[in-house]
Amino acid sequence: MTATMTHRFYDQLTPIIGHRGACGHCPENTLTSFKTAARMGAQWIETDVCVTSDGVPILFHDDLLNRCTDGKGLVLKTPYEEIKQLDAGKWYSQEFKGERIPTLQDLIEFCQKHQIKLNLEIKSPVGWEWETVEAVAPIIRNLWDPNWPLILSSFNKEALVAAAQLLPEYPRGLNTEVIPRNWEHLLKQYQCDSLHFYAPFAEPDKIAAIKQAGYRVLSYTVNDASQGRVLMDMGVDALFTDYPLYMGAALNHKDFKHEEDINGLALA
Repeated sequence: MTATMTHRFYDQLTPIIGHRGACGHCPENTLTSFKTAARMGAQWIETDVCVTSDGVPILFHDDLLNRCTDGKGLVLKTPYEEIKQLDAGKWYSQEFKGERIPTLQDLIEFCQKHQIKLNLEIKSPVGWEWETVEAVAPIIRNLWDPNWPLILSSFNKEALVAAAQLLPEYPRGLNTEVIPRNWEHLLKQYQCDSLHFYAPFAEPDKIAAIKQAGYRVLSYTVNDASQGRVLMDMGVDALFTDYPLYMGAALNHKDFKHEEDINGLALA
């Protein structure tokens, strides 16, 4: 195989990426979750971006508001003025009552202040990919430091096409569950530099072949120490985890518990 040159931002990858922040400890995709990940030493975080009915990019995973807020209905049919009033914390714990859904602008300001690198997953209902990326693109272009690492990823291939057209300066990652047989064709077709797969579907031969071809390989969501070590031994470049401090310690063969008190940790 002929090796490809992956984007320079991948050279700054660390083994640990905080999944939706540090969502094993906090409500996912909230500023508290991102701050906790940073306090735990995560240099990279992953989060999801989608748009409201009036085109405001917010950090939210689901199509529906129901699971992670006290609201109901489709995000895409709800204006931002309503969404910003919702409680995005008390579903997780009363401790986080009053937590709000951040905007993409909120996230960028946080990342710039604390020097956090970002994997931004584009979430879009099928058929709304271009509108989603069109809303995201100007905010990234106007606010994100173009020299600071940012990876755009998605399960939605049309969203990757839109990202390649509207934000071509940033690398892209193809999200899958199983590593597909035609991984090389897909990575080339959608102009991606990395493949992100679901950890239980790890296949050492395919991982080795992807790496040999010059691409990067990331795996989600890894919260078990032994699984994390095995994946890294296979050549996986980075792990998305809900427990950044625990997994970081585990990869360094240190004994650490999920329940470790984080109150004394300083923000990065």
